[in-house]
Amino acid sequence: MSPRTAEEIQRWLVERVAGFLEVTPADIDVRAPFQHYGLDSMEQLRIIGELETWLKGEYEETLLRQYPTIESLAAFLAKAG
Repeated sequence: MSPRTAEEIQRWLVERVAGFLEVTPADIDVRAPFQHYGLDSMEQLRIIGELETWLKGEYEETLLRQYPTIESLAAFLAKAG
């Protein structure tokens, strides 16, 4: 499988965050910090776990703090690909 692009990862993250918040993906701003959306630590860990499965990688529990927006996280993960 070829590495995921930043756009694919960003779209996936938008869908996950929207799902947690029960809003539409259009309501998610990729430049807003994850903290803005009020995701608790369990939700953040769940996103990281799902990313690990989807991208077949291992990530630190602090990943969403190191890359605090969907846009910055997607760019990092695409480069790490």
